[in-house]
Amino acid sequence: IVSPSNSKQKYTLKVSHDSLPEQLIAESIRKKSRSMHLSPQQLRLCVQEYQGQYILKVCGCDEYLLEKYPLSQYKYIRSCITVGRLPHLMLVSKDSLYSQLPASGFVTPSYSRRTPQPSPCPGGGDGSPPRSLWAFNTPLRVRLLCATYVNVNIRDIDKIYVRTGIYHGGEPLCDNVNTQRVPCSNPRWNEWLTYDIYLADLPRSARLCLSICSVKGRKGAKEEHCPLAWGNVNLFDYKDILVSGKVALSLWPVPHGLEDPLNPIGVAGSNPNKETPCVELEFSWFNQTVVFPDEQQIEEHANWTISRELGYNYCHGLQSTRLACDSSVSAGDAEALRSLCSRDPLYELSEQEKDFLWRHSRHYCVNIPESLPKLLLSVKWNSRDEVSQMYCLLKEWSLMEPELALELLDCNFPDPMVREFALRCLVQGLTDDKLSQYLLQLVQVLKYEMYLDNPLARFLIKKSLTNQRIGHFFFWHLKSEMHNKTVSRRFGLLLEAFCRACGMYLKHLNRQVEAMDKLVNLTDTLKQEKKDETQKTQMKFLVEHMSRPDYMDALQGFVSPLNPVHQLGNLSRLEECRIMSSAKRPLWLNWENPDIMSELLFTNNEIIFKNGDADLRQDMLTLQIIKIMENIWQNQGLDLRMLPYGCLSIGDCVGLIEVVKNSFTIMQIQCKGGLKGALQFNSNTLHHWLKDKNRGEAYDRAIDLFTRSCAGYCVATFILGIGDRHNSNIMVKENGQLFHIDFGHFLDHKKKKFGYKRERVPFVLTQDFLIVISKGVQESTKTKEFERFQEMCYKAYLAIRQHASLFINLFSLLLGCGMPELQSFDDIAYLRKTLALEKSQQEALEYFTKQMNDAHHGGWSTKMDWIFHTIRHMPN
Repeated sequence: IVSPSNSKQKYTLKVSHDSLPEQLIAESIRKKSRSMHLSPQQLRLCVQEYQGQYILKVCGCDEYLLEKYPLSQYKYIRSCITVGRLPHLMLVSKDSLYSQLPASGFVTPSYSRRTPQPSPCPGGGDGSPPRSLWAFNTPLRVRLLCATYVNVNIRDIDKIYVRTGIYHGGEPLCDNVNTQRVPCSNPRWNEWLTYDIYLADLPRSARLCLSICSVKGRKGAKEEHCPLAWGNVNLFDYKDILVSGKVALSLWPVPHGLEDPLNPIGVAGSNPNKETPCVELEFSWFNQTVVFPDEQQIEEHANWTISRELGYNYCHGLQSTRLACDSSVSAGDAEALRSLCSRDPLYELSEQEKDFLWRHSRHYCVNIPESLPKLLLSVKWNSRDEVSQMYCLLKEWSLMEPELALELLDCNFPDPMVREFALRCLVQGLTDDKLSQYLLQLVQVLKYEMYLDNPLARFLIKKSLTNQRIGHFFFWHLKSEMHNKTVSRRFGLLLEAFCRACGMYLKHLNRQVEAMDKLVNLTDTLKQEKKDETQKTQMKFLVEHMSRPDYMDALQGFVSPLNPVHQLGNLSRLEECRIMSSAKRPLWLNWENPDIMSELLFTNNEIIFKNGDADLRQDMLTLQIIKIMENIWQNQGLDLRMLPYGCLSIGDCVGLIEVVKNSFTIMQIQCKGGLKGALQFNSNTLHHWLKDKNRGEAYDRAIDLFTRSCAGYCVATFILGIGDRHNSNIMVKENGQLFHIDFGHFLDHKKKKFGYKRERVPFVLTQDFLIVISKGVQESTKTKEFERFQEMCYKAYLAIRQHASLFINLFSLLLGCGMPELQSFDDIAYLRKTLALEKSQQEALEYFTKQMNDAHHGGWSTKMDWIFHTIRHMPN
C-alpha cells in the first residue's frame, strides 16, 4: 500500500484461489486496520467505505485486476504460481488513477459532417428498376482495348498478349482465355473475349483476373512466356451491381515467387501508382442496372432445383426446409462422410469425394457443423443451382467452433455470405483472449475481403476500441504494412477509423510512433554514413545523438510497443546501450522501469531494435505458434515451460525484440568452459555451468526446468521445420530454462551450403543436452530421467497432432502477407509431413520416435555445424 507521500507498507495475505479482487481489497483493508483496534462494527463500516475506492494493480507494470473473476484466473497470478513466486499487488486509489487519464473525444471526419446527397436509384438513368442477373442467358464477354506504360526491352521481347480468367478465390470458374499477340510498342487489341460461363452462373465473388505476358523465343527455339504485370477486377460492386462499361485498370508488379501468370488471390482494383502498365477494358453494356439476385429469388430457385431433382411440381409454398429432408444415410456412408470431414484442411478432395459430399449435404452434413469447409469446396461455384442450394443450407447451418471457422476466412472462401457466417462463429465463440492470440491472422485476412467496408473490419475495429490491448496490437499490425501499396489504402482507412475513435490512447500511440521514427533515422544514419567506422566511433556517435534534447524527449517516457502494460522510462543507462555486431547494426537499448514498485518486477527494460534485418513477421508467427502450443499442452496437463518472448514488426523489416533477462547463448556458456568447451569437445560444460548457478535444491528444479523446456522446443522446432539451429540461437536462463531465438527459417527452408541443406538432423538434441537431462550421467540414454524426457516429447507431439487443423489454418491465413518462406500451400504441406497426418496415431508415434533417435545419434553432425559457427564468430 503506497500512501500519498509515497511511503510503502507491505502486507502478506493468505486468500483462497477463488477469491475475487474486491475480497482481496477488503482483506487488505482489514489487515491495515488492525493496528487501529476498531470494533467489529467499525471495521465493517471501514471496509464498506473504502473497498470501492481502490483497485488492484500489479507491482511494476500497468496491469490491473478489474473484473469480478477469481484471482487464479488472472494471467499474472497464474504466471506467478507457475514459477513459484509470490504475487505482488498494490492498492491504487480509483480517483487518483482516473484523474491522470487525459480527456478523450471522438473526432468526426469532415466528410461525414457534410449534408449527404441522395444517391441515384439503382437502375438505368431513366429510373427504370434494376434487372436480376439471372434474367440474362448469355455468356460473359469482356473486350480488351489497349495497354499503356508497358515498358519492355523491344530487343528481348517479340510480342505481348493478355492472359485472362474468371475466378472464385483461387479456383477458375471456366477456361482461361488469351488475347492475340501484338507488338510491344503501343499495344492495341480491340478484341472481345468470350468465356465459357453464362452471366446467370456467375457467383457473387467472381472476379476477372488478368496479366500482361511477354513472349520470347526465335528461330524455332522454345518460347518463354513471362508475366509482366497483373490485376484483378471484382465483377460485382459492394451494392451487388454487375460491372459494365469501360474500365481502366492500373496493374501491379509481379511478386517474387509467383509461378502462375495470374494472381487470383491478389488485391482487386487499380494500383495507385499510375505509371505502371494500364489495361483498358470494356464490359458489356446494359439498358438497366444488373444486380445479383436477392435472398427471395435465391431461395425460390433452390427450391425449384430440388423439386425438379425429386420429380415434384414446384409451387411457391414449398419451404426451404425441403433441403434438410431426404432419405437416411447407410452406416457405411456415414462413416465415410465422418472420415472425409475429419481430414485436415490441406487434404485435396477428389471429384468423386466432392460429389459424395454434395449428394449427402442436405440430410447429413448439415448435422456436422465442422464439415462446412469441405462441403463448400465441393460446391460447383459456376452453377447457380448448386450455389443457391448452398446459400439456403448456410442459413440453417449450426455455428462452428471459432478455431474451425477461421479456415472460412482464407483465400479459398471469398463468398461474402460464407465469410459473414464465419464471422458469426467468431462473434459468438471468440473470447478477447483468443482474439488477441489470432489477431495477426485476422488482420492479414482482411486482404481477402472483396470490399473496404466489410463485417470482419467492423468486428476488429469494435473489439480494438473496447479492449485497449487488442487495439494496441491492431494499430501496429496495420501500421507495419503501410509501406505495402497493395494494402495501404485498406489499412490506412482502418487506421484512420481506429485513431479517430480510440480517444486518449491516441496520445500514447503517437509517442510510440515518434520514438520508433527517431530510432529508424538513427540506425539509417549508422548504416549509411558510419558503416566503415570502428565500433568505438559508432558507439560515440550513438551516445551523442541519443543525448540530444530532441532524441531524449522522444525516446523517454512512453508505452512499450512490445507490451502496452510496460512503461519505458529514462534512457539514463546510455552506457549500457550498444550497437550489436551483426551487419544491419541492431541497437540493444536499456530503459528504466518508472513504476513506483519496479523493484518487485524488474528495474530496467532491455529491448533490441532492428532496422533492415529479416522480416520479423516470420519470428512473430513462430513465437505465436509456440505460445499456442504451450496453451494446448497446459490444457492437457503438460507443463513444458516455453518462453515465447516479445517480438513485434513495426514497419518494413523494422521491429522490436524483448531481451530475456539472465540468459546466455549455448556458445557463450561453452566459451566460458575454455577453448576445449568452445570447440564443443567437452560436452559437460553446460551441465557444470547450470550446477554452478543452482546450488542445493535449486539444482533439481533447474534440471527439471531444462528437461521440460528442452522437450517442448524439440517438438516445436521439429513440427515447424525451424532451421539454422546453431549454438548462438539456442539460449539457457540461469534457472535452467532453455529457449530458441531467431526464427529466420521455418517449414524446412534451411540454410544451404554447397547446395546441400546444412542441418542434417530433424531437431537439436546433442550430448550436451542429454548430460544435463540425466544429471551428469555420460550414458544418458539409459537413465530414467531420459525416459521421462522421451515420454514428455511423445505426449507433446501427440497433443499437437490432435490440433493439426488449427496450425495449418494459422499458416494458411498468412499466405497473402508475402513472407519469403510462406508463399504457397506447398510450403504449409510440410506440417502434414511432420505431423504424419496420413498415418494412424500409432504409426505417427513410431515415425516421431525414429526422428528422436535420428536427432540423438545424429548429434555429432549438429556439433560439427556448431564448431564451425563458433570458430567463425570467435573474437580475433
